Amino acid sequence: MKLKLSTPLNAEKLYIISVSGGVDSMVLLDYLFHQKIPLIVVHFNHLMREEAILDKELVFNYCQAKKIPFHYFELNLPKKDFQNQASLLRKKRLKEVAVQYETSYCLTAHHLDDLAETIFLKMIRGSSLLGYSGIQPSYQEDDIFFLKPFLYLPKEELIRYAVERKIPYLEDRTNSLNIYTRNKIRNQMIPLLKEERHFLKNIQKFHWQTAEAHDFIRSQSRFFLSQQTLSEVWNLEAFLLLHIAVQKDILLTSLEDKKISKNFTLINNIIKGLKNRHKPNAEWDLNNEWFLLKQYDQLLWQKKVLLEEERLTKPLLYGCVEKKLLSFCQEKTTLFYDAGKVKFPLVLKQKEDGDMVKFPFGSQKLAKFLINKKIPLSKRKKLWLVVDQNNTVLWIPHLYINQTLGKTKTFNLGINSV
Repeated sequence: MKLKLSTPLNAEKLYIISVSGGVDSMVLLDYLFHQKIPLIVVHFNHLMREEAILDKELVFNYCQAKKIPFHYFELNLPKKDFQNQASLLRKKRLKEVAVQYETSYCLTAHHLDDLAETIFLKMIRGSSLLGYSGIQPSYQEDDIFFLKPFLYLPKEELIRYAVERKIPYLEDRTNSLNIYTRNKIRNQMIPLLKEERHFLKNIQKFHWQTAEAHDFIRSQSRFFLSQQTLSEVWNLEAFLLLHIAVQKDILLTSLEDKKISKNFTLINNIIKGLKNRHKPNAEWDLNNEWFLLKQYDQLLWQKKVLLEEERLTKPLLYGCVEKKLLSFCQEKTTLFYDAGKVKFPLVLKQKEDGDMVKFPFGSQKLAKFLINKKIPLSKRKKLWLVVDQNNTVLWIPHLYINQTLGKTKTFNLGINSV
């Protein structure tokens, strides 16, 4: 009996294979062994069942008889979010073994029934287009390729193969317990749906169609990103001309690349904010490391920089300003003010809420002044101001000079570039 693999394997390459002792992984192990595919077996014990030791003995004895290298890991995990955490840790251990043996390929024995379960699970919990397509036959994570050669084979076919070849296997009794949503789908939904002709075949078609649609959208996303001069700075007008599906995929891809948890409500809110023509500036706090900024005609991904809050209180006329605080100044600047109208000492400070700027015709909130000047939000937060004791703003480098303080009995404030 010949099994049709979803991904071809190369007998000249070494593969790390995860084997639980169940029918699907034992059939994959036996089939590939007889195809003379070089293998390294990894077995996991989740410490949830006393009989798990029997699974280990089964896999170990098979590997010992066939002279296949065997690796064993115990995974001690909290019960909360157990299945997801177990999956992540198994993947991590498989990567470690792959690195140890200097190979780039890991195999798991997911089959067509698993694919159907995953699609329904994603529909229940919500996902992306790629997520709704279910399990992918292959994908790359870091430098490791994860392959699923049995993905398009129904479990019944694997059981028949095991019986014909007399391949030993054990069933995990917890798979029959409806304690997880996936188990309920496996034990209650799938058997009922299988009564309909061609159910699994149509699941496979759905998987292909959604995966193909995702691939097309992702290609459009990559093209847009390739056209941006800087990877973290995007042309907002060009972005908004894209189809909404491509916009969402670009944001989703960027969140994934930056290890930010996928949040579809957040993505929808970002797109809504980007389309708002009445607010040329907006900011989204994504996590402890990243901001997303809308600044007029640009969309920027900005890393957070942790700075100690500091305020200079030493008089500028009589003291020495630290050089790092004056790095904004590119040329020598001399300001002339009426000494009788300025309240000393002068202070160099960062912008604060409530700051005002004065003009011969009146005064204006600094925030409004900066908006009118179309100064991006990210730059507004970094501005330095020279103020007097009354908090009267005298100077903002390259933006503002107070011209309301006259020039009788003048003093000059000279600042050199550093």
